[in-house]
Amino acid sequence: MRKIRATLRLIGLLIFTLTSFSIYAIGLVVPKLFRLPYEPWRNQFMRSWSRGVAIIFNMKMTVKGTPPQSPFFLVSNHLSYLDIVPLFLNLRCTFVAKKAVRSWPMLGFMVNAVGVIFVDRGRRGDVKRVNEVLSQSMNKYQGLIVFPEGTSSGGEEVLPFHASLLKYPASAEIPVHTAAISYRTKEGDEPARDSVCFFGARHSFPQHVWKLAQTRRVYCTIRFGEQTVQSANRKELAAKLRDKVQDIFEPTSPALQ
Repeated sequence: MRKIRATLRLIGLLIFTLTSFSIYAIGLVVPKLFRLPYEPWRNQFMRSWSRGVAIIFNMKMTVKGTPPQSPFFLVSNHLSYLDIVPLFLNLRCTFVAKKAVRSWPMLGFMVNAVGVIFVDRGRRGDVKRVNEVLSQSMNKYQGLIVFPEGTSSGGEEVLPFHASLLKYPASAEIPVHTAAISYRTKEGDEPARDSVCFFGARHSFPQHVWKLAQTRRVYCTIRFGEQTVQSANRKELAAKLRDKVQDIFEPTSPALQ
């Protein structure tokens, strides 16, 4: 039954993504042709796509706190490629993602086409380029989201934050918002750490999506911090932000009883 469920879900995801992305691509002609901002159309597409993904994977969403309004700069912990679903559902935004995401089947192509900013963490000089791009990308149509842990985790705790991608908000002394994401699965399913969180080298991307698709229900909680953090020192900013995210973070638990 689990394999049948997973097969139907992945077929549905493929059809839904290709159809909705085709509509997005066609609609993108208008802002490109008349040199209008494309972000409003992108935001509408990503919110609709995220809502569809939540339905396909039977995700139950709980939102705590108040999402910031664009423009904003926000940091969050990072557990899975699924993180973009609750974030796009609640925010008008774009992300900074590692370059490897580009190679992921289907998802990599899509996030590249909707304006996600990629960083090559293996090249030290690329961080400087990305910080310059960030300074030009925050506007009234979109906020910026960074995952300062630098990688995803199993959700036991919030990993230390790297300060490299916080140079822009530090130098411009921009107030930084925080969010924390956590997942649980239904009783009888594999724990969220194994079926939802995507980290390490335990599974390839296709293998993990297959495992996720077998899960009967995913419970996602996203919490937005009440206070912003501001500092001209990026290392100090990173440490303070990590503490703030840790304060509102709920560790991933084995299952929802």
